[in-house]
Amino acid sequence: MGMPFVQPAAMPTGAFTMGAPIGLSSSQPIDDRQMSSLPTSSQPWPPPMYDPVSYQHRIWNSWWTGDRQMLAWTYYNLGANSPYGRAFFATTGEKGMPMPRPGQYRGGLLGSIEYSFWGEPVPPGEKRTRLHVPVGGDIAQTSASLLFSRPPDLKTTLTGSAGIANQAWLDALIDDSFHIRLLEAAEMCAALGGVYLRIVWDTTVSDRPWIQPVPADVGVPEFSYDKLRSVTFWRVLSDNGTDVVRHLEMHVPGQNQIIHGVYQGDQTDLGEIVPLSDFPATARVAGDLQGSTLTLPDMPLDASTVVYVPNIRPNKIWRDFGPELWPLGRSDYCGIEPLMDSLDQTYSSWMRDVQLAVMRLMVPAEYLDNIGRGEGAVFETDRRVFTPLNMLHDNASAPAITANQFTIRWQEHSETCQDLANRIVQEAGYSPQSFGDYQGNAPTATEIEARERTSLLTRQKKITYWRPALQDIIYSLMVVSRLYFGASAITPERPDIEFSAVALPDQMQLAQTVATLSGADAASKETLVQMAHPEWTREQVLAEVRQIIAETGQELAMHAKIALSAPMGATLPEEVQALAGASQVSPAEVVEPPGEAEEDEGTADVSGT
Repeated sequence: MGMPFVQPAAMPTGAFTMGAPIGLSSSQPIDDRQMSSLPTSSQPWPPPMYDPVSYQHRIWNSWWTGDRQMLAWTYYNLGANSPYGRAFFATTGEKGMPMPRPGQYRGGLLGSIEYSFWGEPVPPGEKRTRLHVPVGGDIAQTSASLLFSRPPDLKTTLTGSAGIANQAWLDALIDDSFHIRLLEAAEMCAALGGVYLRIVWDTTVSDRPWIQPVPADVGVPEFSYDKLRSVTFWRVLSDNGTDVVRHLEMHVPGQNQIIHGVYQGDQTDLGEIVPLSDFPATARVAGDLQGSTLTLPDMPLDASTVVYVPNIRPNKIWRDFGPELWPLGRSDYCGIEPLMDSLDQTYSSWMRDVQLAVMRLMVPAEYLDNIGRGEGAVFETDRRVFTPLNMLHDNASAPAITANQFTIRWQEHSETCQDLANRIVQEAGYSPQSFGDYQGNAPTATEIEARERTSLLTRQKKITYWRPALQDIIYSLMVVSRLYFGASAITPERPDIEFSAVALPDQMQLAQTVATLSGADAASKETLVQMAHPEWTREQVLAEVRQIIAETGQELAMHAKIALSAPMGATLPEEVQALAGASQVSPAEVVEPPGEAEEDEGTADVSGT
């Protein structure tokens, strides 16, 4: 449970100082103006210190999208131009034919290090006939499905009327649109090493704020140790080949500010600042700003309009770039790019065998029809009658048509592709069975967990990164909804988040377990109903328990009539007649757990208005 919701005015002075160095008193002011403002002069963008991250994001993005043109362009020209993140193809920094890296042509040690299948230049006169196996996209989608195939359960940590109001708000939050955004965010996170979740609102399309996922390659973060201090999102508004207009949006959680700026520059530099109102995409934002800043003064200091969710830590490839890049997560593709490159090369070789294995006919010259002087000769495959010419031959036999067809090395290619695919999946932290690599009968939930143990362990690690980030952003969303969108009934909190199980239990096995516990009197009716229907609410479970007890009472009464029946011709005593009525248990007589009645009364008071 997080700290309670407190207005900023009630916070003690000096109790919170963001990014205070070790040994510095929390009461001393820290000049962080340079850390919480947009650039005021032209500079390269993204910042040069962020080049290693942009470099890697371009590689991971090309494998995630699975576009052959992007893969070829990225590996063919990597390092020759300035990286532009997701606006890579929107800008024209790559004029004409790209200049390949020299290592692609060299032999020896440098050539072996620099070589990649997608970076190999196409020889003059040949067409590019390379295929791509979209295993990178499958990995990202599988990661998202393992985390959010079903939406998580949000439970309030409060009690009483405040808890009831919060739970109703949380239940309304987890709708299909929120679930879809979680799936999108998880896929971005797995592919790019991380994802940002920011709070946005637009009263022209919705009367409440919502959470939007932002890919990691359009954000430039600043960290204080491992905590996000600020992040600057950017996008290209226009690009005419020479001038590039970029929109920068900076979120500063410690100051509760969102700063906007539009810059008109070229392919490499930001250029000069221009008014927000000059462009339709930012004109409607300008009216809500004080200058270029949107300030949220009433938000508590522990709330933030943006959070960063790392995929997996530590990021091994950026350790040498200092603590500013250490908090960034690493992609599921980290370290397996050469394997995915080899898989594409093997599959392309397999398809090349298929193309070469097309049967070709070697036809003697006398079977060809001359179509004119200088025009050559053709062979009609549908012709049925040919007249041989009287001429000498190399052997006694008549001239014959020879068929030539190469063998397709399908088994060698298939085994190589399968081994590479399994190695890629395992190095990414998943089990091959998670990708459909299983043949046999329908497995039970226990068998699924045994076969997919690696995937489930990776899922559990990722949950430890997702749960606190979701708690923080939901808490901040509740703050914004209460302060600025009229949701005064809720009390901002960090709710408990429960992730749904991946493998659903086998219904037959579950029924046998419930029957065994019931026969041994080892569990109550309520526990048994919860086991059989884990997706039910407490009210549904209690209603089912009442129905079961009522039906059980009728059955006991029928058995009692038979066991205590009088001899033929006689009538049952009045005591036995009363047994049937006594066994009719009313649903209202079911004993509920302590506190249930009080909660029901609170529910009636709230909903009865």
